[in-house]
Amino acid sequence: MKQPLLLKVYRTLRKGWQKLTPEAQQAVRSFTASQKTDRAYLNAGGKEDDYYTQFGRVLEAVMSPSLVKLMRGMHLGVKEHASKSDVYGVFFQFLTDEWRPWRKLNGKAEEQKTMMTNATCCTLAMQHQMGQTCDAGLVEWLLQRQHETGGFSASELAPIPDMLSTAVALFTLQLIGRKPHREAVDFIEAHWLEKGGFAPTLFDEYSDVEYVFYGLLAMGSAELKVES
Repeated sequence: MKQPLLLKVYRTLRKGWQKLTPEAQQAVRSFTASQKTDRAYLNAGGKEDDYYTQFGRVLEAVMSPSLVKLMRGMHLGVKEHASKSDVYGVFFQFLTDEWRPWRKLNGKAEEQKTMMTNATCCTLAMQHQMGQTCDAGLVEWLLQRQHETGGFSASELAPIPDMLSTAVALFTLQLIGRKPHREAVDFIEAHWLEKGGFAPTLFDEYSDVEYVFYGLLAMGSAELKVES
């Protein structure tokens, strides 16, 4: 019987957390605490937000492991985000609230360009968890989204790779037993901010609890061995 997908996410986050130096761990603790009020965690605009609170609660469990805290964090606000799609809700209920339906590869360039990395990863993860053979075309499409820097882009048209797409892509490839074409460690470390977070892209200088989550997920999924 396969482990629950969200338990795999948690364990991957823990692995990423344990890769940090003690100094970096303290920076993440301090930054995460600075994003919290008595009632909730703050969004990128500095306002209390239930969606961001989900990430904050999960990070609390990762930094001082408590499966009870984890499950409470993951169930906060799930109904709102899971309602978009049954499959989407399982995997992305607290990863992202941006969704576009995935389209099966059929050779039409215009359709391939509308595919999104996060939705493609969701599909592959669900196929894997349900014991189905992962769509080879989708796997290849995902592998091709990796930039020469090691990061993954959100779509074929995205101009630069980003931390969200990189984290979810690396996690999904690890889940289904495939390796990326390039190492991603340098890309992830380049997005580290001294204040204790991870930037969404190299053009950004801010972070929030959502991107701390993505940074740790990416670190926990990144391996030095790659597929030639």
